Formats: sequence, structure tokens, C-alpha cells
Amino acid sequence: MARRRSKSSPAPSLSERWASLRPLLAGAGWTAAIAAMALALGMGVPALRAEACRTVTGEPLAVLFENRPPWMTDAEISPLADLVAEKLNGSAMDRSGLASAKDALASTGWFEEIRQVRRTGGNEVIVEGDWTVPFAVVREAGYDHLVDLHGRLLPRCYRVGSAPRSLIRIENARHPRPSTYGTRWEGEDLSAGMAVARLIDQRPWRSQVAWIDLGGMAEDGCVRMKTARGCTLTWGRLPGREGAAEVPARQKLDYLGWLHEHYGRIDAVGDQLDLRTDCVAIR
Repeated sequence: MARRRSKSSPAPSLSERWASLRPLLAGAGWTAAIAAMALALGMGVPALRAEACRTVTGEPLAVLFENRPPWMTDAEISPLADLVAEKLNGSAMDRSGLASAKDALASTGWFEEIRQVRRTGGNEVIVEGDWTVPFAVVREAGYDHLVDLHGRLLPRCYRVGSAPRSLIRIENARHPRPSTYGTRWEGEDLSAGMAVARLIDQRPWRSQVAWIDLGGMAEDGCVRMKTARGCTLTWGRLPGREGAAEVPARQKLDYLGWLHEHYGRIDAVGDQLDLRTDCVAIR
């Protein structure tokens, strides 16, 4: 007896096929959308950040310098503040500008060290650093150029005769002034003159020394001091490097102190004093 053939199942309709594919298509669409969003964020966020860094709030940037010394004038602090504002471009999000402002301030010569440049608000910046100490002036070409305790050039100079008397003057240095601020003035002669200036700075007779003369160092290696009355005091070589027959710096200071104590002036006994030997030569 022949087996009865069963009927074949009818082919799925178009709507049924679409219904079965819909979950797959939806998943692929979500995947594509997420990938597109990630790409857009990757490209857009840096651009938005850069744009924010270029945005200026419209309000002036307040730059505050911690421990501002009393000798720093408004006329000199203003360019420093402008320098910081220029590097920051007025943006609260510009982190690289803080580092640039720190480097720029360090190159002015006014600081021993810049510890930090930081924001405390949208338009306020604090500069933390150690200021240098103005100490002397070096005369060159009709101007007295300010240097710090180490002989580094500072961005201030005076016309002849206008520098504060508290700043000792050094003349006839062999080398010209440095081309950049914060750089040490070259020359062993200037180093010797600065060393003598530091030794006498706190002495009670310091104001009687009008200037330190380096003009004779090329011949005999000696630093000389000139008083306001025109007396020349031959100090000698760089303190600590005296010759075999030369008395130490302490003994020279003691003798000048004795003159000041007994006569009221270090130039009271002659127009020329040679301090290099035990027996001071007086003329």
C-alpha cells in the first residue's frame, strides 16, 4: 500500500521575514550609533576644550604676587602682571599657559625661584616665588645698572647720580653687562668687587664708601674703595684669596672699624690708605 505524501510547509511571507530580521537590524543600528557618538566625542571634546581655552571672559585678569617686596614699584609690577595675562590668554581652562607664565616670569630676573603660578578663581592668578635682592649698581656708559647679591643683572637702571644711596656702586668692570636679565655679570674683577661690597654692607661706616673701583685690577689684582671725600683705600685681592704677604679681610675690617670708632671717619688720617699689610701705609 502506498505511503501518503505529506504536504510541504508554505514559504514565510515578507512580513514574517521582516519581523525576524528586525532585532538584528536594531542591534546593528545601535552599534553604529554608539560608534558614531564615540567618534564624535573623540573629535569634538578636544576641539571644544581648545575653543574654551581661547575664550576670554571679558573681565581683566587679576594677577597677585605673594610677598611683593616694598622696593618693587607699581610701574615694574604692571609689566609682570601683563606678562602672565598674555601667557594665559584670559582663559580659566588654559593649564599650559600657567607653565608658560612661570617660565616667562623666571626669565625676567626678578625672582630667585618661581614655585607656582596658580588660579584661585576664574579671573585671579597667584604667583608664588622668592624675589631676588637688589644689592648694588654697576656703572656702564652713563648708567648705573642694578644687580643682585650674586652680581646678576636686574631689569632696572638709573641715570648717573639718581640711584639710591643704599646701593653701593661699582665702577670700571672689564666686561660689558649681560645681554639677558638674571644672568651673572662676567669677570673675576666684578666677582671680587661684589665680595668686598657684601663684606662692608652692614658696617656702620658703609655710607662713607662712595664706590668700589675695579680699574686697577688688570695691573695688580687689587680692589679699591673710594670715599665721598676722595680718599682711596686699597683693599687688595678677592677676600679669601689674599696673597702670602696680605692680611685677611677680617683684619682690614677691624682697622677700618678702629678708624671709624676713634675719628668718626675711615678716611680721616690721609688721602690714600693701603690695607694689605700689618702696617697700614698712609699718605
